[in-house]
Amino acid sequence: MVKKEVEKVGIVRCSNYHQKNVDDAIKKSLDLIDFKFEKNKKVLIKPNLIVEKSQNPEATVTNKAIIEAVCKILKENNCKIFIGESSFTNTSNCFRAYGLDRLAKKYNAKLIIFEQDKLVKISNPNAKILHSFPISKTLKNMDLIINMPKLKTHLLMKYTGAIKNLYGVIPGGLKQRLHNQAKGERNFSNLLLDIYESIHPRLNIMDGIIGMEGQGPTSGNPVRSELILCSKNALALDMACARLIGVNPNKVYYLRYALKRKIYPSFKFNLVGMKTLPSLKFKIPKGDLTGKMSSLFKEKPIVVNESKCKKCGLCASKCPKKAIKLNPYPCFDRKKCIRCFCCMEICPNDALSLEK
Repeated sequence: MVKKEVEKVGIVRCSNYHQKNVDDAIKKSLDLIDFKFEKNKKVLIKPNLIVEKSQNPEATVTNKAIIEAVCKILKENNCKIFIGESSFTNTSNCFRAYGLDRLAKKYNAKLIIFEQDKLVKISNPNAKILHSFPISKTLKNMDLIINMPKLKTHLLMKYTGAIKNLYGVIPGGLKQRLHNQAKGERNFSNLLLDIYESIHPRLNIMDGIIGMEGQGPTSGNPVRSELILCSKNALALDMACARLIGVNPNKVYYLRYALKRKIYPSFKFNLVGMKTLPSLKFKIPKGDLTGKMSSLFKEKPIVVNESKCKKCGLCASKCPKKAIKLNPYPCFDRKKCIRCFCCMEICPNDALSLEK
């Protein structure tokens, strides 16, 4: 899979989500990387729709305007459009909450909830952790997969982008079980690369118009980045975006391991559209808490803001280790907690945070 030359990453300014502005920016970004759509193909768009309710939806999920801009181009090429996701909550509700049910009707696209589709197993002989896993049969049969991540920080991974967005192809509750199988940032990074090698989208478009810093991917603060980036290679895009927000790609384990596993040749990428990356200094989480800092967080890893907590129980239901019980607010079994932060990602009220 290693290529001799580094991949192009297109970068275009886009100040807002007005549809015409987004349409123009998407077309320009695709021209920059010389991407041409083929006619009459089956194409699946994989956005980031992690939760159905969020305090800052514009900073949390892939904006509908980005998806619509690509749907327009696909329609012009007489492509059959699919939009697929397996969110952390209720995927059908996510589609409705962010207007994708109406968008699908407008462009005669089919919405695919991966865990409700027929599943088929795929294998990766080069995998480090996930040697085989089930995916949607519809996804497997696509001619083209378009990966549409959101520019955000991440409590476990420091940065989340194109590679992490592919975790959403894992159907339903299997996500929680895999968190338990691949504990910590290092193991989880190898698992993400295993998925990427098996799925390997040929087009990746980053919604960076409004990003998220701090306690991402759902509880952080919005940052107006005003950028759209794209690449034929997800790793090249993530290396560019990591640098963009102030993270050394060598500090993002899955990017480091991609070189070690010879999935990508170097930390270099060919930036087109601007001479240099803008400097966006996002507030970055510490990342891996399985090393020297782990003992501190074992004492009290997560705190509950009782004024925000609605006692809905989502955190307890999605915890892969069943380490949370309501009494009446969330209580954590510190011995069971593996610090995957699924509870913080899933909380619709931003009621959970890491103790300072």
